Amino acid sequence: MAENSVRAGLMAVGLGSYWPQFPRMRGVIDAAHARLEALIGQHAELVSAGMADDAESSRAAGRMLAAGDVDVVFVHLATYANSETLLPAIRALDVPIVLLNVQPGRALDMERTRDIGDWLAAGVTPAALPEMTNVLLRLGKRFDSITGHLDDDAELSEELALWCKIAGLGRRLRTQSLGLLGRPFAGMMDLNVDETHLMAHFGTFVRHLDWDDAVAEMKAVTSDERDAAVAELRQTFPASTSLAAAEFETAGTVLAALHRVVARYNLSAIASHYEGASGGERAVLLSALNPALSVLNARGIACPVEADMKVAFAMLALKTVGGSATLAELYSMDFNDDVIIIGHSGAGDPAISDAPPRLAMSEVFHGKSGKGYLTQFYPRAGDVTLLSVMQDASGGYRMVAAEGEIVPGPTLQLGDTNARVRFPQGLRRFIREWSARGPTHHGVMGYGRQIDRLSRVAIALKLPLDVVGS
Repeated sequence: MAENSVRAGLMAVGLGSYWPQFPRMRGVIDAAHARLEALIGQHAELVSAGMADDAESSRAAGRMLAAGDVDVVFVHLATYANSETLLPAIRALDVPIVLLNVQPGRALDMERTRDIGDWLAAGVTPAALPEMTNVLLRLGKRFDSITGHLDDDAELSEELALWCKIAGLGRRLRTQSLGLLGRPFAGMMDLNVDETHLMAHFGTFVRHLDWDDAVAEMKAVTSDERDAAVAELRQTFPASTSLAAAEFETAGTVLAALHRVVARYNLSAIASHYEGASGGERAVLLSALNPALSVLNARGIACPVEADMKVAFAMLALKTVGGSATLAELYSMDFNDDVIIIGHSGAGDPAISDAPPRLAMSEVFHGKSGKGYLTQFYPRAGDVTLLSVMQDASGGYRMVAAEGEIVPGPTLQLGDTNARVRFPQGLRRFIREWSARGPTHHGVMGYGRQIDRLSRVAIALKLPLDVVGS
């Protein structure tokens, strides 16, 4: 198994006393379980622990799941089963448990189902669900459930794929590091973090990097690496035809160097901020940093500016479940249209842009050192979700989220990504309710109504989710 590939455990639970009473049952159940294995196996490395039908076989399944280093455990409620078939298997595991209330078909054939064993094999899966959730609650376990059938159920397939993605996010946080390039913007005290606490909660190690680490990688970039990076930049910024080939080569060298940094230190994110004089090779690096980090964002490497490490987790979460996540803060208010202008300078996520993004040269990075390219992406009209990861008074991490809508209208053309967003409760009330939750001044914005999916992330990452407007 690849170190960073998601590992999904799968077990079935049943009642051992049924098998001798109803000999046909196991064949029906095993066939259904094989179909679940195939569905989940499309999205994850599968660790199959078989059928648990008593406490001892449940303990054996638990040993197999623990040895498999799983990120999530799917539990197939194959028929009614006592909770003794589940608890010994998962008692020592600290991963989300997803109960699969899945029957073989859409409905029982009431006329042909004359045998009790046929009913138990094909239509009694919900009977055990409340028992299992009750004991999971009492054990303090994280869990979710999926209800569906195996008769070409698109919703079931989507839910299984989503949970595998979320489990993969958890593995990334545990097995990859967060690169801190430079230091957080001094004085932004809402960004402060305790790195030991980050490790304790997310399993993420913060790798401190110096700007000279990136400069050293620039010197090591090969011509092939540079050319490949230039191709990525041209694909991401096709509208930037005014840039000379030499400018693209310089930016390509910076991007290739950052690819090397990501690979060398096994990074899921780079949170960066530069202060001080920006001359020589550092100036070259800084000038192309925004487009280079934007390409990394597109690849799923979270790259927030101002070295905000907490927002990196928000970017990874929203990108995982929704496919887009660009850095965002409340920019300005339009009381005429009752909308908020939301955006941010610096690197963005190309997935947020509905039109070819543009690069603009600026002689100053406002409030920061250096100069260089600004990246402006153009979000389309439609539903969006705003997400922030913050700490409360006890030091615990929380997610704060809200759903709104990007509406057409004029935006700022300063080289920064921004959009006009309307929230159901209106501008004044939204800002009051959002700010009252205590999010950091940074958030991320992505397409779609994602709060339902983020509720699964909350389960997986042990993060309370505060929904503004609920």
